[in-house]
Amino acid sequence: MGKDSKALEEMKTLSLKWNGECIKKLECIEEILEPCAITVGNFDGVHLGHRFLIDKLKEEAFARNLKTVVLSFYPHPLKVLAPKQLPCELTSLEERAELLATLGVDYTVFLKFDEKFSLMRAEDFLLDILYNRLKARFLLVGYDWRFGYKREGEIELAKEVGQRLGFDVLSVEPFKLGQHVVSSTLIRRLLREGRLEEARNYLGRPYWIRRRVIKGDGRGTSIGVPTANLEGTENLCLKEGVYAVVVEEHLIGVANYGYRPTFDGNKKVLEVHILDFEGNLRNKKIKVEFVKFLREERKFDSVHELLHQIHQDVALARSLLK
Repeated sequence: MGKDSKALEEMKTLSLKWNGECIKKLECIEEILEPCAITVGNFDGVHLGHRFLIDKLKEEAFARNLKTVVLSFYPHPLKVLAPKQLPCELTSLEERAELLATLGVDYTVFLKFDEKFSLMRAEDFLLDILYNRLKARFLLVGYDWRFGYKREGEIELAKEVGQRLGFDVLSVEPFKLGQHVVSSTLIRRLLREGRLEEARNYLGRPYWIRRRVIKGDGRGTSIGVPTANLEGTENLCLKEGVYAVVVEEHLIGVANYGYRPTFDGNKKVLEVHILDFEGNLRNKKIKVEFVKFLREERKFDSVHELLHQIHQDVALARSLLK
């Protein structure tokens, strides 16, 4: 093995089997022993374009009598390579795994992307990761796929290596809905503009997150509007403002995403007021589906004025979601 392969031996990965039972840390990749058809990508959002790719993967795998594997990376490669260019987040690792689990793939593997891994040469990635460890005998990728150190690898290289090792490589054109290529970039923009209904069209589902409830500062409770503060929401792809939401499929609520300027907040947070609900949700993970953008966040002159607006937001959410 070369130097990069030796570094690979020391890497940790997150691997998820499609039984939905666990997400566990493993030494490298040791669970997949059968020949597989593989697709590689970030899959943030698991949108209609991703679903099109995975449906094609399943079709090709069936024709070749292969298991199916989705290989993704965590964190997003740009967090390591160019942090200032890191895009906002559509899905956490767990949310992405939950969404992928509904698509009937045999395995998914989340490979830890760190500085060591970023130095791996393109041919080593094909040989050591895809062929040897994941038993790739068929590879399906998007038309513009690049991989390896400084993105040196491209589809023609993959085809050459595949021909030498004995696996096929197929690239697919982007999936379009109307005139638009369905992409995570497009969906991020729509959500950042508060255009939830349009984003839903390209996602193929409502936009939702599932996050843990953490301790807040108690201001909501002190003014009679208790909220659930959600963990890890600083980099969501959401327009700052107020939303009508559905919580855990059957409860309705109003969510605020932003800096809470009335209280001079300096950190972006998501807090959810669940209507007609009493109980302690601390440390529980709850699913929040964003249904309608109601208004932009703004600073009020007094808590009384803020409270009056919240009651209006609640009344509007009730009328929309009842």
